Amino acid sequence: MIGSIRLNLVIAFITFICTFLFSFSSNIWTTTLLRSLYGFVTVFVLVFLFRWVLGTVVGLNKFQSGDESGEGVPDEAGKGVNLDVVTPEEQDSIHQMLKDNLSPKPEQEEDPGFSPLSPPKLKKNVDLEPEDLAKALRQMSEE
Repeated sequence: MIGSIRLNLVIAFITFICTFLFSFSSNIWTTTLLRSLYGFVTVFVLVFLFRWVLGTVVGLNKFQSGDESGEGVPDEAGKGVNLDVVTPEEQDSIHQMLKDNLSPKPEQEEDPGFSPLSPPKLKKNVDLEPEDLAKALRQMSEE
């Protein structure tokens, strides 16, 4: 984050004073204090979020150590702060994979060709007893 909490407090306090002065002439003092407090809290949070966005997302914060160039190993305070999004070079492995795909492989067996599936035939039970049908219907209705 950029700056310190003191920056939040100073800007929020200036907002509190301005809100108090502008609202005091037209409201009672309790309403004026309440609205000034709301302004203080709102501006405090907004400045905090603004500092966080500038420091973290935009990347304007730097390590507090003497190494500003970003080279070398960061100290304990800077561990886990930066993310290295550079992928390693894999040109050799990519070229090897392409060569392997282009060259014919003798150990592969020939495709035997197309053979359609032959699923088993379903049988119909035409000659069922009425008692068996009633029993099956009762079991199904119980579930």
